[in-house]
Amino acid sequence: MPQAEQIEHVDEKDLALYLKAQLSEESTSAIDAHLGGCQICVNKLAEQDVCLWYLAELTADKSASDGEKRRHPRLAMDEPATVQMLNPFSIDEWDVRILDVSEGGLRTYTQQLLMPGSLIRVKMKFSVACGDVRYSVPTDNGFYAGVRLHDYFAH
Repeated sequence: MPQAEQIEHVDEKDLALYLKAQLSEESTSAIDAHLGGCQICVNKLAEQDVCLWYLAELTADKSASDGEKRRHPRLAMDEPATVQMLNPFSIDEWDVRILDVSEGGLRTYTQQLLMPGSLIRVKMKFSVACGDVRYSVPTDNGFYAGVRLHDYFAH
């Protein structure tokens, strides 16, 4: 009886480094290729991000002030970044503009639709963040997308 081929899955430590964009190009390419064909590891990647987000939420200051519904103030900006879809997984990255940012989220402008509910990784000049797309609104030449950030990692 032929044995089923055993697939070696990505180690959770390597998935954490992948989320933080702290792997070599070679390792990142290998994990990209694996994630493109392994839903088990894509799910593990999403679970790891959710666990980190829950830990961050437990330590967040939840005090409300002056009727503002947002937990954190926003800082207007116009900075380039790239986005990669993590769940559903895509190896592709595309350019976005970060229009404003707060401790808990950011707003982007992009030519490509970011589907609400998708888990994404945003690579900025000095940091990487992971989060889920909360909304995507069409504009004349693209989309505004709001992202609730789960994790921040410095380069």
